[in-house]
Amino acid sequence: MNVTFEEKDALNALLTIELNPEDYQPKVDAELKKYRSKANVPGFRPGKAPMGVIRKMVGKAMLVDELNKMASATLVKHLEDNKIDVLGQPLASDQNEEMDFDTTENFIFKFDLGLAPKFDLNISDKDKLTRYKISLPEGELEKEIDNNQRRFGNMLEIDVTETDQDTVKGILTELDKDGNPLEGGVEGKETTVLIEMVKHKPTQKVLMGQKVGDVVTVDIFKFFNDNEKVLASTVGLPAEGVKDLNKKFSLQITELKRFEKAEVNQELFDKVLGEGAVSDLDEFKAKLTENMEQYYSSEAENQLDHSISHLIIDKHTLELPDEFLKRWLSKTYPETYNAENIEEMYGKESNQLRRQLISEKVISEFKLEVTQEDINQISVGYTAQMLRQYGINNPDLETIRHFEERNKEDQNYMRRIGDIAIDRKVTEQVKSMVNIKEKKISLEDFYKMIEKHNAEHNH
Repeated sequence: MNVTFEEKDALNALLTIELNPEDYQPKVDAELKKYRSKANVPGFRPGKAPMGVIRKMVGKAMLVDELNKMASATLVKHLEDNKIDVLGQPLASDQNEEMDFDTTENFIFKFDLGLAPKFDLNISDKDKLTRYKISLPEGELEKEIDNNQRRFGNMLEIDVTETDQDTVKGILTELDKDGNPLEGGVEGKETTVLIEMVKHKPTQKVLMGQKVGDVVTVDIFKFFNDNEKVLASTVGLPAEGVKDLNKKFSLQITELKRFEKAEVNQELFDKVLGEGAVSDLDEFKAKLTENMEQYYSSEAENQLDHSISHLIIDKHTLELPDEFLKRWLSKTYPETYNAENIEEMYGKESNQLRRQLISEKVISEFKLEVTQEDINQISVGYTAQMLRQYGINNPDLETIRHFEERNKEDQNYMRRIGDIAIDRKVTEQVKSMVNIKEKKISLEDFYKMIEKHNAEHNH
């Protein structure tokens, strides 16, 4: 057996494995003997067929199988023994020649390798980042209370429309120039509108003071704020057909409702914060303020973590074996990557790979480890966040634990938790290495900054 490693450049290499008869023949012979001992060949007793017959039957297939297994095992062992750090997986080289398994004795396998770039960490206390301390604007607490009143409010049926917060439901019918239903026109189309959403003030005025059963005439285009897409969807026409509609429609009112905000009382306290969490308005306000401060502190920390992520990439210019990796992705995941999309999709993949390589460098250099306690803490927090997204706003620990145990049975979930744990370890390590200064900022300016950053980087 002969193995040679040839670096084409800093990021690409060729590994050649030559297998001779003394390498593979003993193993092939052993496999043939095993097969013969169990083979049931017509004309011979079970296990007694001549070896020559067995070779003719399965000899070539066993040779090919054994050669592939030996080449693969030799490749893996050589990479491990020589600590060769590769990206993706080795690929059969285009330099491989077609093999004649009937006449060839010495078989040569060539593999293309994409090598991981060698680099040093370039992060220190000379790198300056900002941890923002967000100050809440005047009236933010009252706004939060109002939001919760709306969130837990109710829709009530009413007798007559009186405010722009009333909702009108009715049946639309297209009218002719005389105000009669247009023959062959739009009819029987149900619609619902919050009066406030109608921007045309005269149309808003028409909708006021109406009762169930009343019929009003509206300019259908003003009724839908000249939004032809919404209008087309409501009346069931293609977008190009909307322009042919008559402007005048009748609206027969079938239902009237008004949104009523929840009262600020114990029932609201319990719905927002959990049963018995607070017992009066002062406690409610204090807890809401605390929750808002924690939330915006978390938002500021997320922004710092995002800055860390940018710093990690910006401070390390890593070259990758791009052409090899594109080829590897296309061959390994042909259902996802093809000639038409590989250039665009590879850009995203390569950025993630660079981030991963730098993270692995930090982990290796500082001997970072993810413990089971880390996994458990992240899993609890992640599950609680998922429950909130599903509308369970203040899940108790028992509920979280119940769902968490079920989630842990999902391998994809556990991989996600593991990735989060590793990323947090790396982020916290980098935070300890750079210079972080605190800076006060208003809530409005903080989100303007985030919006500008997202627009610049298309996040």
